[in-house]
Amino acid sequence: MDHLHDPDLDEFDPFDEDSGIRCTTQVANAMFVTVSKIAMLVLIFRLLKHLQFPIKLRIFLHVAVATATIAWFSPKKILSLFIFHLFSLISLACCVNKVNGYKVLAFNILILIAFQNICRHAKSEEYFLTIRGILMMHIMRLTTVAFTRAESTIKRMSFDQFAIYLEYIYYPPFIVFGPYTTFEQFVKMRDGKRTRFEDELGLIVRAIPVLFFGVTLAIISSCHFEFFEPSSQFTEDVLTAMSFRFSHYFVCLTTQAFVIFLGSNVCISNPLNVEFARSPVQIVVEWNKPFHTFLHEYVFKRRFFNSTAYNVLLTFTVSSLLHGRDYQMTITLLALGFIAYSETVFRKRLAARYSMCVAAKPCPVRANRLICKHQYTTFSKRTLLVNLFFMLLSMYHLVFTGMTFTDDYSATGYPFSHAWIIWGTHYYSSFIISIVFIVLSKVM
Repeated sequence: MDHLHDPDLDEFDPFDEDSGIRCTTQVANAMFVTVSKIAMLVLIFRLLKHLQFPIKLRIFLHVAVATATIAWFSPKKILSLFIFHLFSLISLACCVNKVNGYKVLAFNILILIAFQNICRHAKSEEYFLTIRGILMMHIMRLTTVAFTRAESTIKRMSFDQFAIYLEYIYYPPFIVFGPYTTFEQFVKMRDGKRTRFEDELGLIVRAIPVLFFGVTLAIISSCHFEFFEPSSQFTEDVLTAMSFRFSHYFVCLTTQAFVIFLGSNVCISNPLNVEFARSPVQIVVEWNKPFHTFLHEYVFKRRFFNSTAYNVLLTFTVSSLLHGRDYQMTITLLALGFIAYSETVFRKRLAARYSMCVAAKPCPVRANRLICKHQYTTFSKRTLLVNLFFMLLSMYHLVFTGMTFTDDYSATGYPFSHAWIIWGTHYYSSFIISIVFIVLSKVM
């Protein structure tokens, strides 16, 4: 997780029932402390939504509380505040002058990497990893404002328009965990109609199970090795990859619960759609939907190259750079991009060659009717078998790409060779399968 420190479990004896219970208790307490802080922010701003504050006071509250929130969650408070506001000031100055959004994105990424290098030379890699998630979300919001402003036909911004941008950038409940929302989604949430007490209670009832499920996954992520001893190296790899995914689901589901309570219908992630994905393409989309929306809208959709493959490569490159200079994340994201692209090309060819509904994306549904022109539709036996095979293959790709996120270097960053060494134990199988798919798609 980018935003939280995992509990220190070194004191526990592995595979001991008592240590498992202690681990569960410690992780649950740590999650409760963190989640309760953000829940308090969410509750305050849910209540403030019903009060008609003047715009100037509202801006002041957003900036002040966001600043306090960063200081609250950051180990080096002054440095974190300086970096956070440095991004803001530079980007907002660019927005006022209608600087192209791509320039703002590129410049912010350069600042992020420069800051990371400074932390590395100062032996503060762990600090950078704790603040990275906050800065990444901040860069995405600043970039969104830059694009929105650059594409606006208004030459000079009014104060009210600038104020809305500030509210969007500095919205306190979304500072730590996120999520990223588009500017239009934020305005819709902010301007949502007041609801009755019964409706407010209904939002809480909907949010609590999601929050509980997220915390449960966080406990499983941190403590599963305390209860279960792997019987083989492959089992250990499966559990390591599962731990990485479950920690991600905790952040997504916690955020989802807060978004529900704030009255927004933005979907963050669907763990079931990731675990039982039709294809790696679905994994990429469902892993973090708001993050995917940002990359699709401002990178892939802009079609910098005539080649789809190059546009996919660029999208995954930007995605990795938003995490800073992280070899592990870069290699993993590019690997996932290559796997998704190769399977998409092969399945498209397979669907056309044998007239089966087996493409990486299912045929569209319109007006509750499946629009499928294939001879063998979704529910034919051979189609079900082929799609089941690819679903199982996607589950293996999840293990292959996630098993490299071990605890060895999680606090300081992974070296370049780490992923390659671990993938070597599986004989680089996902890459070999992907190469075979590309070759088959050319000869079929």
